[in-house]
Amino acid sequence: MMFIGVVIFMVGLFLVLDRNNHISNTYLPKKEDKALNILRERYARGEITTEEFIAGKNALQA
Repeated sequence: MMFIGVVIFMVGLFLVLDRNNHISNTYLPKKEDKALNILRERYARGEITTEEFIAGKNALQA
């Protein structure tokens, strides 16, 4: 019986936090961060030049 109460409490807590976007926005990277990470990876692999990296970084931050 107590187990059911704990489960209901946890589900309720999750719904309250998720409604305020504390859970979903905290752990998901922003699109800009994801794009910048991809840009950095491509630069590290040598797929793009320094000039292309700087131009892409500036475009993402604009």
